[in-house]
Amino acid sequence: MVNTTPPSQRRNTLVIAILGIIFFMAVAHLELVPFLEFNLETHNSGVGSQVNPKSSSSVSTPLSPSLSESETENVSPNNEEHLQSEGNKEHNPFLTMFPERPPGDQELFLGYVPHSGFHNQRIELQNALRLAAYLNRTLLLPPLFSCAKFMNIGWDRPSVLLAKWGDLTREYSQSCRNLDPAQLAPMTWDEYRVMTPEEREQDCRVYHSWTLTPWTYVFDIQRVIQGVVGIGGQTEPMRVFDRPNATIAWMAEHLGITDLDKEVYWLNGTTRWDFQILDDSEADYDLHPEARPNPRRYSQELPLSNLKARPERVIHFGSFFGSDRLKASTQAHVELQQYIDTSLDIWNQKILDATELVEAQIEKWRVLTARAAPGFLGAHLRTEDGGFKTYAEQNLELLTLWVRNMTNLDQQALTNITSPIQQPVPAQAQLPPNTNEQQEQEPPTFLDRCMGQPPESPLVYLATDIHHPRLSPFLVNFLNEFPCTMVLSDFPESVQLLDGIHNTVDNIHMLPFLIALLDANLAAYGRQFHGTDVSTFSLYISHHLWPEYHPSSTLL
Repeated sequence: MVNTTPPSQRRNTLVIAILGIIFFMAVAHLELVPFLEFNLETHNSGVGSQVNPKSSSSVSTPLSPSLSESETENVSPNNEEHLQSEGNKEHNPFLTMFPERPPGDQELFLGYVPHSGFHNQRIELQNALRLAAYLNRTLLLPPLFSCAKFMNIGWDRPSVLLAKWGDLTREYSQSCRNLDPAQLAPMTWDEYRVMTPEEREQDCRVYHSWTLTPWTYVFDIQRVIQGVVGIGGQTEPMRVFDRPNATIAWMAEHLGITDLDKEVYWLNGTTRWDFQILDDSEADYDLHPEARPNPRRYSQELPLSNLKARPERVIHFGSFFGSDRLKASTQAHVELQQYIDTSLDIWNQKILDATELVEAQIEKWRVLTARAAPGFLGAHLRTEDGGFKTYAEQNLELLTLWVRNMTNLDQQALTNITSPIQQPVPAQAQLPPNTNEQQEQEPPTFLDRCMGQPPESPLVYLATDIHHPRLSPFLVNFLNEFPCTMVLSDFPESVQLLDGIHNTVDNIHMLPFLIALLDANLAAYGRQFHGTDVSTFSLYISHHLWPEYHPSSTLL
């Protein structure tokens, strides 16, 4: 790719990078306060910083991020030469669908640092799209980061998040590209955390544990930004500027920024819930405090009017996670919120094809097993991490009660069935005796369990993070009470459809990162859905996918 940046600008960028490296090394040696944690009282908003360090003694840390050594080595991402000028569903889905272009002379931007899992990153994306529209700024659109659990970039201070993004490089590990990850020993968190950056960079297990894809791999972002015209008073499409990584080095080079302190307004929270953006567009909160939304978990409020008044080329956040991070109060902003929050449909063709295969198989099984109710019930049970592990028993009990209730409602609705609901036949009683140890280790299939059950026994699709759910002791009682429960492993043809997908940029096997999306899409097709409380996975299904697939229905 031809670099069109003027030589003088490139020299300035190099000087910034060198000075940043020197300073970063000095800070690390002296163990000073992390370089992005600003004094929150240096500006009226309480969360931003735009103070010259030479003229202020109240801030002991630099006002803009330094360029780390890994960032200066990776200013041009590996797949940059593959960027397409125009895309559609037939183009390579692993390449951006937005044309590479120089920034406009007067163009203003909005940026943030993505973190955590898919749905947390999705919420950050929704917030950023909304705020970019509110402020009439161009969104610096980062990629979707997918990884194994041990590599997860969880919430942290902006300095730490940016450093981790700077470490995402494959410069010295191209020899790993064509290795089969199935032949490599598994990597554990304890092993990964003690490795040096150099060791991680050269370890093929690390290479095959993460990948970057454009958001257009999952969502039709082009349709979202074009379709906003006419909504909430929008007269033109939203603007995005493709950002192949979330590093400061890339931003400095590609936006032509020569002074990070003066041209970027940094909003860097030091806790997870530091600030909430207050929509004060049409409300005088000083005169009418009763109109102010309750910040609840947020410690500070940042008026939207303050952000609108910022003259800097870039307004840059650290984390932008939180479903209520950006409150909409005006009618126009509420309409924009509703539009964006309901526009991120799964459009990855392979996932849609796999979903269609499962739907067809479920309907065949429904007829074959003589289920009385139409369709199936969708459910999501999250149990494997954090607080979800603590409340797993409680969430399973809530799911059990919900299925029982739905079964009773079905019984009332099916006027052709007059007898009370029969008790399901214990699934184990239907299985033939096993003759060898191998058979004893194999779980019964869906048809083994469901055939012969009373017609009222509900057909349930359970999306879950439990590995091998049919063998899980935790689910034994649930599966025995509802033997016509289906899980993703019951549909090997659909899983196989995703198994052959590799990212064309880095050759990463995509199946581990697509399974959850397929699971969510299938659960959303249930005629009713029950999720796990506070799970972003469940919320995406109940608040977006399910209403999209059942526009004339209401969740019970």
